[in-house]
Amino acid sequence: MECIAHAVSNLAPPDCVVLSDEVYKYIVHSPPKESKTRQTDYKPALVCPGHVHFASLPGMWERSITISSAGKTFSATGWQVGWSIGPPHLIAPIHQLLPYVQFCASTVIQEALARALPRADLPYEGCATYYEYLKLKYIRKRDMLSSALKKAGFAVPDYNKTPGGGFFIFARIGDAISNSLPANLINVLNPAAPGGVARKDWALCQWMAEEKGVLCIPASPFFSAERVSEGVSDNFIRIAFCKTDETIEAASAAFLLLNEPTKPGAYSKEDPHVIEIHQ
Repeated sequence: MECIAHAVSNLAPPDCVVLSDEVYKYIVHSPPKESKTRQTDYKPALVCPGHVHFASLPGMWERSITISSAGKTFSATGWQVGWSIGPPHLIAPIHQLLPYVQFCASTVIQEALARALPRADLPYEGCATYYEYLKLKYIRKRDMLSSALKKAGFAVPDYNKTPGGGFFIFARIGDAISNSLPANLINVLNPAAPGGVARKDWALCQWMAEEKGVLCIPASPFFSAERVSEGVSDNFIRIAFCKTDETIEAASAAFLLLNEPTKPGAYSKEDPHVIEIHQ
């Protein structure tokens, strides 16, 4: 982030503004290890260990709009209510534009959020605050899913060494799983896939949805077209753990059966046994 701040301050034109999407700031479940030697000019967010507000970097407050969301923090995705923080000269145009985009957010939901924010700082479910509870809950769910993925043959980050946040696991496809994926599904024309071709990540996710009843996200949409064509994203998929324990357990059982043959067309979109493990 310091490199970006330096570029904004020294290389970008004066009207360059940073939109800092910080909706996962309360879900830093594996904070980066603190350096004893590195000196910085900013302070970490007080209630979000491991998170640094971009606007807190030198010279960035006047050029940053910080965006947060009730959907991620309070597990209310779809409510479309959140907030933006920034200097008046950047927030005022948002007020002017918003009525032309979304005329008015739900009054009831805005009131619910206004009541929830101060209460989130209070003890909750045996934790010092709701935010602490949220982090611990996602750590437990992350570890549930990580364990199943590793047993199934995926490689997942070591969160004792790798910083982690949000509620997704970026998993590497192992050799055993690659060998189980029918070769005739890879590199076939598919207008929905990046570049119109279903590479291995896309083919695996489609195969798991249709034949194993588990919905995941291919990695290729998160890479540039050039990097996708180089095959950089072929061996990764993204899996969400913001699910009920029952869903994670069902998905875990399905992952363990990836190497077993399944009758073609065993699942459909309407099948109640299809497990959504994406977001």
